[in-house]
Amino acid sequence: MPNPYDDLFGGNAKENFGAKLPPQDSEYPENKLEPLDEILKLNADFQARAKDFSELLSRLRVIDHKAPNELLSVFVKMADSHDQGSLVGEKSYHELLSKKFRLIIVPMRELASLHLEAVKQFNDNIDDSYFSVEKEDVEVKSDKDLAVDSLLLQRKILEEAAENLQTLAHALQACERRMKKYINAGGSNNLSASELAILESNREQLTSGMEHQFEFAFFDINLLDKAAITLGIYAKETTSQYLRKLKQAFENRK
Repeated sequence: MPNPYDDLFGGNAKENFGAKLPPQDSEYPENKLEPLDEILKLNADFQARAKDFSELLSRLRVIDHKAPNELLSVFVKMADSHDQGSLVGEKSYHELLSKKFRLIIVPMRELASLHLEAVKQFNDNIDDSYFSVEKEDVEVKSDKDLAVDSLLLQRKILEEAAENLQTLAHALQACERRMKKYINAGGSNNLSASELAILESNREQLTSGMEHQFEFAFFDINLLDKAAITLGIYAKETTSQYLRKLKQAFENRK
């Protein structure tokens, strides 16, 4: 099966980047990197930051919070292992899930910004006709392949982060559904409908990406895209189309 990440950059990910020739020697200030070297530097920066980020994803163990299938639970009586047993417990759990969400989305946004910059540079400057004034053609080809491989790895890392955020978003919603049984329950477990409504509204601001002005769901290709790939009907995107959509993930979403 072909690599689905190749399709995100067009028919051949390593050759389908629109570009222009690099400027001549006279246009380069002293010590200024050539376009391909700038991309490699951006990719190295991403890789360095991604190491700590990937370790963070391991430590947070988001999979432990995966909520049961809501539709299935309608037809089959299932015990909810995440039920905290009290309103205080559910509120604390909700706060924990929200904290983990923020711990992921903040550095993820920074990594996505680096990814955007690298993709833009590649789209603007690199194609089959790109040449270097300092390197042989074989070295240029090797560097281009390395750059594209790095961009595809970045996409995979950001996709995994998006999956984690989606899992936390669903867990938060499930937690709020459990809280409904405490509305006007009386005693120490009493919850007002208005308090839950505010909690839900604040969660929506967070999990929609509005709080951080970042549409993280752009990086989640596990649904329609993967289904289409499996069926062999995936619509290939050019790099310029991918870049345009990537930019939109950072636009003001109010």
